[in-house]
Amino acid sequence: MTIVEAVTDRWGVILRADSKVVWCELATNLRSQTDHVEGPQVAKAEALLTVYCLGGTFKAYPHERLSVAVAEEAVIDMIADLLHWLRAHGRDPDEILDRAQMHFEAELEEAG
Repeated sequence: MTIVEAVTDRWGVILRADSKVVWCELATNLRSQTDHVEGPQVAKAEALLTVYCLGGTFKAYPHERLSVAVAEEAVIDMIADLLHWLRAHGRDPDEILDRAQMHFEAELEEAG
């Protein structure tokens, strides 16, 4: 814990019935909590995932970050929920997925 204390800005422990979680925060070059080195789209997606997980199967705590594996499952569930919403509103989910993929690729091309 001395090493954790020495290299982190903040840290803490969450005691659960069957486990203990140690969390920490490290200084980064981010200008704010919502800024992300990969761009605003990634920061926005992380914010959406946090909100989505708070209301769903994936229980996140306000001071815990989602692991990539948990977030991946949450993304799949969120996309499926959005596709259901689109279909319920008379839209073609496959067409929307195609348009989203084209949009994504265009943004990558612009950035590259």
